Amino acid sequence: MAVGSRLEVRIYDNNLSSPTLLQELTDRVSQLAFTTQLNGGFGQCQFLIGMRVQDAWGWLSHEGKKGYHFNRVTVHEGQTLVWEGRIISITLQVSNNEQAVRVHAEGYWAACKDQYYTATGNTDWTASSGHQAHDIIKEMLTEECPDINSDQTNIADTTRDLVGLDLTTKSYPQTRINELLRMSDSDNSVWNFAIWDDRKPYLTKRAVTQVDWYVWLEDLQNLKLEQSATELRNAVLPFVGTTEGTTVTNATSLALYPRREVSLTLPTGANANTQGDMATTESTERGFPRQRQSFKISGSVYKVAGVSGGQLVELPKWRMRAGDVVRIQDLVPLTASTPELDDVRTFFIMDTQYDGNADVMRIQPDRRALTMSRAIRRIEIQAGIER
Repeated sequence: MAVGSRLEVRIYDNNLSSPTLLQELTDRVSQLAFTTQLNGGFGQCQFLIGMRVQDAWGWLSHEGKKGYHFNRVTVHEGQTLVWEGRIISITLQVSNNEQAVRVHAEGYWAACKDQYYTATGNTDWTASSGHQAHDIIKEMLTEECPDINSDQTNIADTTRDLVGLDLTTKSYPQTRINELLRMSDSDNSVWNFAIWDDRKPYLTKRAVTQVDWYVWLEDLQNLKLEQSATELRNAVLPFVGTTEGTTVTNATSLALYPRREVSLTLPTGANANTQGDMATTESTERGFPRQRQSFKISGSVYKVAGVSGGQLVELPKWRMRAGDVVRIQDLVPLTASTPELDDVRTFFIMDTQYDGNADVMRIQPDRRALTMSRAIRRIEIQAGIER
């Protein structure tokens, strides 16, 4: 790695309550790369370990032995956790007399696709009242996600009563969480879910109260800012099954742009209030051309030290995460009285990809969690290969 020994890579067994260190790999790892994302948290991580075939044999599953699959991987900078997840794929590579193992790991968000959840035998969300999204998420994690930390104190409360929602069809908690958050809340806010340090779940409302990271143009590689209207939609029609709801429009957008319609499908049993929440949020988030172009940071990044108004200090770019706010400081407009997502120079980070070989961070800036799957090309980390 170009970053040398500042990043430390370790592998533990899969006993998450009392993990045992299996391998200290810091001095043996090359081609380290990792991502963060929303929804999700820690995304993917990949690295290469040079070793003889006979040593690699113990890493692979064979003859009833599990190998290293689903063991825990951590990347630290001193005491600071930079990435955490579990091993999903192990590749033995032999070429030109060079022998190595390539390890591919995924963050614990992927554990939300291990087991199915159904309301059958659990809470009946179609009856009674007082069923908020955070209640449903907590139950799914408790019942079907044993690899996720049971500490749910970082799951913030939502407000909209989702009574009527029929979740009896078996589905992965990850799928349900994405559905629930897309429906927004009674204040039409945008919510994000992530599994961060120590596998703890976080449910947070998007709020831009400060700029987390500052970067200057000279530290960027080939900056392009693309404001695309391809997905601009200012008239949103919700559907539940084949039942049509009430169209919600964005008046400000309609005064500037052509009427562009879209229909959205909500989960079975979604009530009228929830339909309105989703349609209103969608029309707000998609009512204007938004920044969609990723950019790379090869130079320095800065963070405010201490209280607001403190001095800017340079920090390693690998500390940047999805959910942070980044500002290109010397890009127009020159002044801004308060932190604000402006689609020009101040962005909510939806996805990061750090390349340890080059010490380069790729940022996907996008304020719209709802269209992340379309705005971001899902990264299959191939260290040294540009996609």
